[in-house]
Amino acid sequence: MRYTYKVFELGPEVADPKTNEVHVEVMAPKQMEAMSFKKLRRKLDPDKKYHIEYRNKKDNYVSANVTGLRTD
Repeated sequence: MRYTYKVFELGPEVADPKTNEVHVEVMAPKQMEAMSFKKLRRKLDPDKKYHIEYRNKKDNYVSANVTGLRTD
């Protein structure tokens, strides 16, 4: 595989009643491999939200919040 991605599953949003702030729980990271970002998104569940970190071909750091792609 060409790229190694660090994938964090984002949990439900939780509202703090004292400060009225919204927090999102982040699950443990998984290492996943794919040839491209689009092909990685095809592997993910389309009903969940994810935070993905990786380095692209120009060695730039990329961080994104995405959902999986539907393969209908």
